[in-house]
Amino acid sequence: MICAGNIGGLIDFFSFVAWMFYGGTMVTVVVMRFTEKDLPRPYKVPIVIPLVMIVVSAYLVLAPIIENPQVEYFYALLFLLSGLCFYIPFVHFKIRLRIMKKFTRLMQLLLNCAPTESVPG
Repeated sequence: MICAGNIGGLIDFFSFVAWMFYGGTMVTVVVMRFTEKDLPRPYKVPIVIPLVMIVVSAYLVLAPIIENPQVEYFYALLFLLSGLCFYIPFVHFKIRLRIMKKFTRLMQLLLNCAPTESVPG
């Protein structure tokens, strides 16, 4: 069964995915701290906080899988990883399809959004 049958299951799967994102964010904070030392930061978090949060998020992601393995955790992970199929070509390699400009304008008209501004640089 792909969909959770009760609210408890939905909360479990949501927190599984949310803690994956929290952990990824904390890993990024640690990586950026060492790779981009010269960037100005209005607020600098002590390094121990992201490290503790990485451990906590790893526990909160792995504990439900170890304690009560369900196929829905695999589906959630697969769904998140499927985003890479779109991110890598269109964002990382900056591949642009001609139809996307028309699609963007159509969505802006339908959703009453402001057109995107082009930023120089």
